Amino acid sequence: MTNMPRYKILLAIIMILFLSGCGARSLPRARPGLPLDPPPSYGGMNYFTEFEFTHYTSGGTAETYKAVILFEQSISTFTAYQVAFVSCTCRDALVNYYHVCYVELLNTKPTAERAAIRAISFGNNMGLWGDSNPNYYIPEYTQEYMDAHFVQRLVGATKGEFDEWAGYGTWLECIDADAISGATVSTSNITSMLRSLFQYHANKYYPE
Repeated sequence: MTNMPRYKILLAIIMILFLSGCGARSLPRARPGLPLDPPPSYGGMNYFTEFEFTHYTSGGTAETYKAVILFEQSISTFTAYQVAFVSCTCRDALVNYYHVCYVELLNTKPTAERAAIRAISFGNNMGLWGDSNPNYYIPEYTQEYMDAHFVQRLVGATKGEFDEWAGYGTWLECIDADAISGATVSTSNITSMLRSLFQYHANKYYPE
């Protein structure tokens, strides 16, 4: 049997190392007080799309952070997104991670303001709940509780409703404030990220 040329062996080793490196990539954990790290860059080009949103810490201090679109797939009626972003930054990364939100936004409403959330999840092999589970101060606020009393209630909410949101410590009309008032940081940052994602979505799929 003829031996494989040395240059082919070297090429195979290089390809294995390259693919292994790609497979090992993972989202970094949230670091207290710091914004999202820049996305990976290959040859000077960012691999992921970013957009800015207003991030809130406890008490309502606002800063501009970046969210990263990990996945974007559009069909005729809606666009599906996976978005990674920081919410809670007041505790160690062993407790709080990046959120990953899976959300579907409608493409075919008459105006961008009437575009709505079709589906949303921070679990089910679609996303990741990154904040404390359960809530650090209120043990009843588990991920399942927040999904039932906040996340799923956002289904059907429109861009126009998010545009009218008054900011930290307030909620859309579809939310029962009494049920989630002890999770102001989490709910405010999720709402803020979605408001900015809707703007990105409108610019791309509802051109004037």
